[in-house]
Amino acid sequence: MFLEDFAPHDRRPPPPLERESSPDALFLVNAQGLASPLTSRSAAGQDPVQPSTLIERMLGLRAAELIQRLHRAIEAAVSERRGGVLLWRNAYDDSPGRLLIITPARGDCAIVCVGALDAMPSLPGSDVVAELFGLSPSEADIALGVMRDEGLSQIAERRGVQLETVRGQVKSLLRKMGLSSQKQLIRVLTRLAVAVE
Repeated sequence: MFLEDFAPHDRRPPPPLERESSPDALFLVNAQGLASPLTSRSAAGQDPVQPSTLIERMLGLRAAELIQRLHRAIEAAVSERRGGVLLWRNAYDDSPGRLLIITPARGDCAIVCVGALDAMPSLPGSDVVAELFGLSPSEADIALGVMRDEGLSQIAERRGVQLETVRGQVKSLLRKMGLSSQKQLIRVLTRLAVAVE
């Protein structure tokens, strides 16, 4: 289920998420919609978490329809053990929005993960890519450069080599990986990045 949160009458930005420094913010939410930030210590059971504030207040949500859908998704995660995804967009900025990913958790709770829609997954190291696909260190670095949306000329300049050298290495790494295009390379590396996150 997807929903856009437009509030044209209200141009104030929402309060910053409590974990703004990380790419995603996690919240433990009970069936009543009460939430608490989820940290690595609380996830490991070292700090008990007691949801205490409505999730919509923690996120700064204002659109009634989005709040209703969020509560329905939380209820489905708790009672039916079924996850959901919502799209949260705001009228006051030009960003593509944020994803609200709702997944079942232990007990009568759900986890709500809030992340930027356009966030790149963290890339694996070039050593992992080289070992996994049998690439040279240079080829692995170039593959990750392509994944980061660097042009081949940018990669050549960064590496201090000729453009033709980089083109040859791209052909070689594609052949070694059994791929036929840079588009396929990006798709494979994206799947790898998501898998190792």
